[in-house]
Amino acid sequence: MDSREELPRVSVGSVQDWQRLKINYKNAALARLEEHVVAYGLNTERDVLVASTNQFIDQTFQMAQRNLRINGQNCESLDENEQNTEPFDEALDRRIWSLADTRLQWQKRIAETRRNLPIEIEATITDLFEQQRAADLKEMAGLTADIAEDECNEGDGPLPRLPQMEEGFQKTLALGEELDQIIPSQEERAQRVKHVAVEVKALKS
Repeated sequence: MDSREELPRVSVGSVQDWQRLKINYKNAALARLEEHVVAYGLNTERDVLVASTNQFIDQTFQMAQRNLRINGQNCESLDENEQNTEPFDEALDRRIWSLADTRLQWQKRIAETRRNLPIEIEATITDLFEQQRAADLKEMAGLTADIAEDECNEGDGPLPRLPQMEEGFQKTLALGEELDQIIPSQEERAQRVKHVAVEVKALKS
């Protein structure tokens, strides 16, 4: 189906309707001409006036055809002698075009989403990963500072005291256990991020 013109054509139901319209218009014009001939005594010029009127009518309808759709077809491409043409449903045609326009809008929206969404997802995941990494580094720095402070306090007295040594040892063990938990978790997170990045690149392509 061809795309519609920006300015829609005037719709006529059938070829018969168009022919009947032309006949009625022509009869009305010739009747008005006859009244004019009789009123002004132009009997000697009747033939010339009739010929001029017919020519004017033909030219008028010829120009009008470019603005008409007859039975759903452009008038200039229609065979007026064809009798077995199925009736055209103008309302159905408008509905079809409306659905086509709606489908086009959805296709544009889907294309924009497929183009923009992977970029947004990638940026969000990267930002979350950086935030988590910064939080982990801050936490590890705090633990290291606590251990360093404990070691410094232990060196203030002439001899280290056993409770302080035990406490420092326990913190060191706790830090080691925490690192054992953090490192696999970070490796697993890195693998997930890597997997998501691969999926995002696949969506982009």
